[in-house]
Amino acid sequence: MIALGLDIGGANIKAATSDGGCLSQAFAIWKDRDGLFRELRQLPLLSGMRPDLVALTMTAELADCFESKAAGVEFIVRTVAEAFPESALRVWMTSGEFAELQDAIELPQLVGAANWHALATWAGRAIPAGPALLVDVGSTTTDVIPLLNGIPCPEGFTDLQRLAHSELVYTGVRRTPVCAIVSRVPLLDETHLSATDGTEAWPVPVAAELFATSLDVHLVNGDIADDPEDLNTADNRPATRAAALNRLAHIICCDRDELSDVQLQHIARYVGDQQVAQITEAIGNRIRYVSDLAGTTPEAVQILLSGSGDWLAERAVEKCDWNLQQAPIQLRTMFIRNVSEAACAFAVARLAAERCLDDLLPVSDLHALP
Repeated sequence: MIALGLDIGGANIKAATSDGGCLSQAFAIWKDRDGLFRELRQLPLLSGMRPDLVALTMTAELADCFESKAAGVEFIVRTVAEAFPESALRVWMTSGEFAELQDAIELPQLVGAANWHALATWAGRAIPAGPALLVDVGSTTTDVIPLLNGIPCPEGFTDLQRLAHSELVYTGVRRTPVCAIVSRVPLLDETHLSATDGTEAWPVPVAAELFATSLDVHLVNGDIADDPEDLNTADNRPATRAAALNRLAHIICCDRDELSDVQLQHIARYVGDQQVAQITEAIGNRIRYVSDLAGTTPEAVQILLSGSGDWLAERAVEKCDWNLQQAPIQLRTMFIRNVSEAACAFAVARLAAERCLDDLLPVSDLHALP
C-alpha cells in the first residue's frame, strides 16, 4: 500500500512517499491558489500511481490569498481531497494525531502550521533518550524544536507562541529578504579593497525593499549552486551568481557596475554571518530551555539537523557557546535517499503509514463533503 505525504507551503509543495521518494517544487499559492488542484494532479513523484492514503500537513493557510487561516485550512484540505478522490485522507495536528477531513476543517488551530510537529514526532525517535534539539532550516523559516526522550516538548504550539519562544525563526536559505536580516551592511572603502576584516568599511543602511534575498547571499558565497532555470528570485531573473551580484548591489541603491566584486562579496559574507547569528541565538536559547527541562547541562543536548539549509544550521551550531558532547546528526545521512529537503512530507507519510494504513475507513465516508 502507498502512503503519500504532502507538505503544502506558501511558496513550495513538498511531497514524499513512505518508501522515501521525495519532491520539492516551487508553487506560489498566493499568486494562483486555484492552481493548487492542477499542481497536485500533476505531481511527477506519482507517475500515474494512486496512493492508498494521502497524509497532509501545511503552512500555506497563512498566505494572504486567504481571508483567514481557517479559510486557508479549509481550502487546502478540500482541494487535496478533490485532487485525490480515490485516496483516504488524513491531516496532521499539533495534538500529535491525525484528523479526518471534516474534523480537520473544524480544528484549524491544530491543523495550521503543523508540519514542524509532524517532523519532530517522527524524527525524535532518532534520539530516544535525553534532551535534544531538532533544527530544520528551509527556504523561508527555521524551526528549533526541543525534544526530550524522543518526544517534542516545545513551549509554543502556534506560530505566535513559537516566534515568542525562539522555536520559529523567520529566516531561511532562499526567500528571506536581505533587509529582514540586516539593517546596514559594511561597504569597503574603494582605496582599501584588500581589507578582509571590515576595518576599512563604513556602514550603509539597506533599502527596505525586496531587492535581494538570502538566495543571492548564498549564491555569491558559493553555498548554493547556480541554476539558470530558476527564476524564483527577487527580480525574476536567473538564480545565478552574476545576477545575484546585481541584486545585492540594489540593496544599497546601486547598479552592478557601481561596486566592485570585492565590495559585494564582503557584503554577502557579512549578511550570511548575520543570518547564522540569528539561528545561533535561537539554538542557544532552546539549548538552555531543554537542558533545564531535562535537568542536565547544556553540553549534553544532542542536535539533529534537517532541511534544505541543514548546512547553515550546522554553521550555527558550531557558533554556539557550549562545547556539545556529541556531534550533530544530519537527517540526510540516515537514509539511502536524501529526504531532508522534503522532510516534513516524508515524516507525515511515514507516520500515516504506521498509524493509518491498517485501519482505513471506506473512502466514500472520508470524502462525503457537506
